[in-house]
Amino acid sequence: MPTSTHRPIPVFQIHPAVLPVAVLLGMLLQALLPLKLPLAHLMDFPLLITIYFALIRRDKIYGIALGTVLGLIQDALSHGFIGIDGITKAIVGYLVASASTRFELESLPARTLLTGVFVVFHTLCLTALQHALLEAPPPIQPIAVASGLLVNVALGLILYQILDRFRRPA
Repeated sequence: MPTSTHRPIPVFQIHPAVLPVAVLLGMLLQALLPLKLPLAHLMDFPLLITIYFALIRRDKIYGIALGTVLGLIQDALSHGFIGIDGITKAIVGYLVASASTRFELESLPARTLLTGVFVVFHTLCLTALQHALLEAPPPIQPIAVASGLLVNVALGLILYQILDRFRRPA
């Protein structure tokens, strides 16, 4: 009989208070930081929180639920339509959780690549939904996409290092 070469992928837990605190701080920064810092509109804290927690929990349903809740809260705090960010973050949460069950994504280069791919995917998915659901969606601006990619990847790497201090093996 052939032996399996499949390695178990570690699943992590985080203290129960970390998620609500991260969500609260992320939403506050998402809502208040653009008022003081003009370039802060490029930052997407709810997306980064969705990516991180879906990655460490490795549960697709959890990723969908977390992405949906964070996206709907973000929609409620913005001046846009309710539901578009919720849909896109739910898709991202599902895809991140799916990728985390198939691949080892704990290294810094893997997290950087994962964050970059899903920041761009989120932007394209958001634009596609706006195009499908709204009469006049905003055009894609490549400089804004590239700037958002760089800012969110850098911010994600800092945020992930902070949140990693609170995780432990399941």
